[in-house]
Amino acid sequence: MKFRNIKDRVVAVLKEKGLSVNKASAVLGIPQRTLNRQVNEGGNTTMELVYSILDSFPDISPQWLVAGEGTMYREQNDFSMEYAVPFYDELPVSAGLRDAFDPGREVPGSYISLPSSKADFFFPVSGTSMEPEINSGDIIGVKRLKPGEGFVHGGIYMVVTNDSRMIKRCYYDDHNQELIWCVSPNYPSFPVNKNDICAMFRVVNRIESLD
Repeated sequence: MKFRNIKDRVVAVLKEKGLSVNKASAVLGIPQRTLNRQVNEGGNTTMELVYSILDSFPDISPQWLVAGEGTMYREQNDFSMEYAVPFYDELPVSAGLRDAFDPGREVPGSYISLPSSKADFFFPVSGTSMEPEINSGDIIGVKRLKPGEGFVHGGIYMVVTNDSRMIKRCYYDDHNQELIWCVSPNYPSFPVNKNDICAMFRVVNRIESLD
């Protein structure tokens, strides 16, 4: 059965798993009102919902859920299906700033298969502010932080706000717990309020450019 968009596929997963909005809220860790708005009231499907489904149901195919390709469930005997991770080759992440990322609207251009990778998504990198640690032309694999999960002080993350996605080393503020400092070798450091962050992703893979 074909589904027109990612929202229809989300609804299909919940139906397949026998979950009402109330039960799905507990399983996915998303407030019931928020989930109901996205599922039943015409709200936009957020990346938090997509990631929560993939985290909670590892048997669901990310290719199918995000892009509508293949079948709902992973094919256990197909290596490429089992390990393939969406690669957004036309959505570079800047070591400076870029537009935000919404998997409900974006479609991956291809997939990358790394059996040992823990990445949820792969992105190409543009910009030079993180050089020499991460160079323009590299590909990074990122893993979403779950709701309530803290980040590692000084770790490298992709930070997504309402209007940007960027790669930075992230630090807690010593005086204001609502702020996160974004630091890079070749770009001035700046604070971001936690309330302005839509999602954070730990950089778990780096594929170095040969150029």
